[in-house]
Amino acid sequence: MNKKLLLIGGGVLAIVIIIGGVLLFINNNSKVEEEGAGGGILEENLVELSSEDVGLTLSSQKNNQQLVMVLTKLDEVESFEYEVSYDAVEQGEVVSQGTFGSGPNPDEEGKATIKRVIDLGTCSAVCRYHKGVETIEFVLRVNLKSGEVGIIEETYNLE
Repeated sequence: MNKKLLLIGGGVLAIVIIIGGVLLFINNNSKVEEEGAGGGILEENLVELSSEDVGLTLSSQKNNQQLVMVLTKLDEVESFEYEVSYDAVEQGEVVSQGTFGSGPNPDEEGKATIKRVIDLGTCSAVCRYHKGVETIEFVLRVNLKSGEVGIIEETYNLE
């Protein structure tokens, strides 16, 4: 009799777990759909752009401790966001690092060129630059005046 109760209890528990998993899956999918319908950026809706489309150039300065982003073709650009990610070495360990930013700022509106100097480190009163940075992954999302959202993904190798 105890084995029979144990089997029944195990079966009920398995059914509860399965139903819970299905409900969780349905709930997560509806949240993704709501975010997409509410104006969130979905990868499928992004238009691939080239660096030339917005006049994007990347360079480094200050002994490869800073990444310089310049945009020169801003006629169709309403705003932009960028993400920078890279691996650094701290105390002999490889650590993922990164930063992000956006624009234009009010003082940059209407300018023909926008420049950002991005520190590859942590800065407050003094900058502590990351060591061992060799490759930078750069993603630029461009909100165009047409309503489309463009994306540019670049890999920049430090010299």
